[in-house]
Amino acid sequence: MRNDLQHQLDQLLTRVVAMAERADAMLGEALQAFELGDLQAARRVAEADAEVDRGYEQVQHGVLAAVALHGPVAGDLRLLTALIHVSLHVERMGDYAVGVARTVERVSDLPADAALTGQLLEMGARAREVARGSLQAFVHRDVDAAKACSRLDDDVDRLYLGIFHRLVRLAAEDEHRLQWATHMIQLVRQLERYADHGVDVAEQAVFAVTGQTIELSSFDAG
Repeated sequence: MRNDLQHQLDQLLTRVVAMAERADAMLGEALQAFELGDLQAARRVAEADAEVDRGYEQVQHGVLAAVALHGPVAGDLRLLTALIHVSLHVERMGDYAVGVARTVERVSDLPADAALTGQLLEMGARAREVARGSLQAFVHRDVDAAKACSRLDDDVDRLYLGIFHRLVRLAAEDEHRLQWATHMIQLVRQLERYADHGVDVAEQAVFAVTGQTIELSSFDAG
């Protein structure tokens, strides 16, 4: 009986990892599409989201089946509970990657600001680092690594604030880039939320180990 439960836990974790890797690849392709103005790549990102959605449904059903069949307790129950939450956060990360890709399509014919484009790409890379680190913390149930992801996310939040203010100034001062800047405000928010969901995954790593629900984000925007 215990071996059957462990097998199901391993399968569910593998599915969650596959979801997260797919979401990461989606954001990577969306950022590359943004950098290069590649509309075909942007459309591929939107199409790939269905795979992440299917993974989410499979994990949800698998967790419920494991609970019903095995009546898990203690660490096993915590892990199953965490898997439900992690799969939801990863599904949302996929949605934000799609949001970035759709923004790329909307700005394809608009004049861009090269310096801000570079900063947005840097923020996107940092957001991916947060999510990748959080996934590893969850897979290995590493509390210290989970807390380190929060510190990485602080850097993302600082970039977000700086870029946001620069976009607002650009929109106010340059009417030719007003529409582009408006769309970039949406894009930078999507990247910030992607990283936030990565931190949520890290919080589930802590929960799976300790049973404690904690808030890892420490950034003070004030």
